[in-house]
Amino acid sequence: MSSKRSRPGEIHRRIIEVMKRFPDGITGGQIREELEKEGLPAGEQTHLDRRKRDLKKWFRIEKVIEPRDIGGVKRRVAVYRYKGDRDQVLDEGDIGLRLRAEVIHSAHGRCEMCGRTIGRHGIVLVVDHKLPKEWVGTNDRENLWAICEECNSGKKAYFKSVNLDPVLMARVMKYRSVHMRIGELLKAFGIDRPVPSYLIEIVSGESQDDWKKRLRELRYPPIGWEIDFRRWKDERGKSRVDYILRKWLPWQDDPSGEIRRFEKEREARNKARDELTSEEPLDPSTETDS
Repeated sequence: MSSKRSRPGEIHRRIIEVMKRFPDGITGGQIREELEKEGLPAGEQTHLDRRKRDLKKWFRIEKVIEPRDIGGVKRRVAVYRYKGDRDQVLDEGDIGLRLRAEVIHSAHGRCEMCGRTIGRHGIVLVVDHKLPKEWVGTNDRENLWAICEECNSGKKAYFKSVNLDPVLMARVMKYRSVHMRIGELLKAFGIDRPVPSYLIEIVSGESQDDWKKRLRELRYPPIGWEIDFRRWKDERGKSRVDYILRKWLPWQDDPSGEIRRFEKEREARNKARDELTSEEPLDPSTETDS
């Protein structure tokens, strides 16, 4: 992991101070106007949009699309709200050329999301964060993969469409329990809302077999959640699986511990049953003289 840590610049902090004055939210255009009132000329606001994007590294910024009256016309615009400072800086410096080359090389010319290849399908691979940086994703090797440009665009569009609160997702990722990370992700999407399997795998941080087992375990009696799944094919004909939360119950103090206890008790019951079966006497009518 890189030891580089960035800090907000003067203009970043001035934008934050403007946002604090508008707790109900402020548009990008209004931010420009407020900065100009403070004496920041338009010429120094050339990279204002990039600076607004940078803010999520150090601050919790909520971005929502909502109707606003702009020049007497009702329009849907992006509104920004300051929600507080981050405990941990999200960025760790840019991905180095060596690490980027390692990620691309390890993919062997194949998109690690859809499976298409450079040679057969003419795709272009890019290095992507499995867990987005705004969800406390890092530049660690295990959080990077090589995917094609189409999958990268589709992934970003999907995250944008579900409009998950980055603050909420960052909190989800702080759970040490894999069961709770998966469960809180399903809850964040909501009842009857499909969640793609690749996103569950990313949040779990485990292999496919392991996270699927953790998901099944949420259905155990001590947890009691109801989770369905659906299979479908995307536009390329590749099979996909989504999981759908139908019912959830409040967490116990130690859900993973409760699951382990349930499995041990079940194993003990099965063992006792097998031993009892093996000790049952044979039906005399089936015995034959030797």
